[in-house]
Amino acid sequence: MAAIKKGQSKFGGMMRVSPLKPGLRGSQNWMAAQMRAAKHSPKAFMRFVLKIIGTFGFLIFIALWLGGYLPAIRQNMDAWKVDRLMAAGFVVEQVDVMGEGRLNERDIRIAAQIQRGTYFFGVDLDAARDRTESLPWVEKAVVRRLWPNRIVVQVVETTPYALWQHEGVLHLLADSGQPIIPVSEAISIPLGLKTYVGADAPADARNIEASLAPHQEIWTRVESLVRFPSGRWDLHLRNETIVQLPAENVDIALRKLASLDRETFILSREVGSIDLRLPDRIGLKAKTADALQST
Repeated sequence: MAAIKKGQSKFGGMMRVSPLKPGLRGSQNWMAAQMRAAKHSPKAFMRFVLKIIGTFGFLIFIALWLGGYLPAIRQNMDAWKVDRLMAAGFVVEQVDVMGEGRLNERDIRIAAQIQRGTYFFGVDLDAARDRTESLPWVEKAVVRRLWPNRIVVQVVETTPYALWQHEGVLHLLADSGQPIIPVSEAISIPLGLKTYVGADAPADARNIEASLAPHQEIWTRVESLVRFPSGRWDLHLRNETIVQLPAENVDIALRKLASLDRETFILSREVGSIDLRLPDRIGLKAKTADALQST
């Protein structure tokens, strides 16, 4: 009987070898080698155990990741951590408000949205600060934690420096040029505020003030300033005299007016208007009879 050659079956065809057998045989050999080494060395045994645990852990992680369970597990762990910390006393017990004057303390608390009994480290300080600074009277706010259970909201109130009249409504104006609130809603109004009139008056207020700064003898007499769409200003003095400034070369016109006042005391006289819009002349107009009767 003919011998069967290696690689052939007894039926004459080539013998098929499963491609899994070499890999399985290698895994079995590696496992057997690891177990034999573990029997003779405690360190090898521990390494063997850790490898087995690591392999199972990796497989479990992959299964959870593929199944989409990791976000839920992380959320549950975070909730458990927060519950443990709150049980240990990390809870907001007191919310202090500092610096309020024109502002109502209740409005600040509502804006900050920090409730007693919430998780101490869960308070979003930046969000609370931004909400507080959105209040009309608040120029700046600082929100901070005070160990172990206090939150402090400290505000710096806006100081109004002028009044702004626009479309028949009078507003308090902040130093930044932004309107604060209508005067009708203000609890109190500081004395001695200048009044700016015109849609673009707040944006250009600093420029006209800079031009008037060297001439305090004029600035102290000004009660209101009216800005026209052309860009020029009228100064309404306390004695009801109107000074009409040009759109350009305002500094030259103001120096001319200051010099004229030193020579003639024109700003103290009963003059209805002083026209400085033309560079080569000064126009004067007497007060009307009604204006003279009111002074």
